[in-house]
Amino acid sequence: MPTKKEMGSNSSPNFFNKHYGIKEIFQKLTPFLFSSQTYLAYGVEPSPTKFPLDKARYLTQASYVHEEYLKRNRKIKVLDIGCNEGMMILYCRKNKIEADFYGIDILQEKLDIAMKRGYQSTSLQDVTSLPFSYEDGLFDVVICSHILEHLEEPGKILEELNRVMRDGGLLIAAVPIGLLPGILWRQYVTPLYDASKRKSAVLRRFGHVNFFTLPRLKSLLKRHHFTVEEARGDFLIRCRKFFLENYKWWYDFNQWYGKLFPGILGHVNVKARLNLSAKKPAA
Repeated sequence: MPTKKEMGSNSSPNFFNKHYGIKEIFQKLTPFLFSSQTYLAYGVEPSPTKFPLDKARYLTQASYVHEEYLKRNRKIKVLDIGCNEGMMILYCRKNKIEADFYGIDILQEKLDIAMKRGYQSTSLQDVTSLPFSYEDGLFDVVICSHILEHLEEPGKILEELNRVMRDGGLLIAAVPIGLLPGILWRQYVTPLYDASKRKSAVLRRFGHVNFFTLPRLKSLLKRHHFTVEEARGDFLIRCRKFFLENYKWWYDFNQWYGKLFPGILGHVNVKARLNLSAKKPAA
């Protein structure tokens, strides 16, 4: 007869184990609903589904860059903060955008891949260590995707963008978004019973220390001389490998929802225009 220790080592998962979240349990119970194949998502990168919603922000941001390129009718300079492996340039190429891409990241191996993909220049730099090593008024477009929520003082990087961007330049900012009750709970109540969620612990691992509603994000941008032109969400519900993410209509539905309710759940992309004249004192 097997011992308790041997029984405990059985390969069958314990769905009530604290290491399993709701998504993991759902996937274990219904594996037939989740993809086990690999596709070229949006015609750009390998993915377990054809239209993964966790990558949808790249399409939105690339469309914003494309609009700016058409507006200026010339080659543009784009700064990609937290560029990782430079996926943005691949999505922008689908729109035949003429642009020089510059990237900032904290991992050299990621920057090396970005350079191979066509970035003009990259900089190994922590975004909390300002200023950036760029001249004043260099960039037409800055992409700041999933950065602001990691910064204790996000206003500092926005002030630095005032310097390196052209007046009238475009900022594409993207952050996780939520509703006020949930954000207040996460920010003030959760740290009382979970030490790993306290600000000091989160800062050490560069986790989320700022939590945004759409009005809060717009207010932050306005204080630093950016005028929001558009806000668009990416999804209502997403789950990696979920079979619905193989259908264009599901992607289209989530995009429709994101345009209609950009500030409710998920993630938001914001297109904001720098207006330096607003900070100059009146004569």
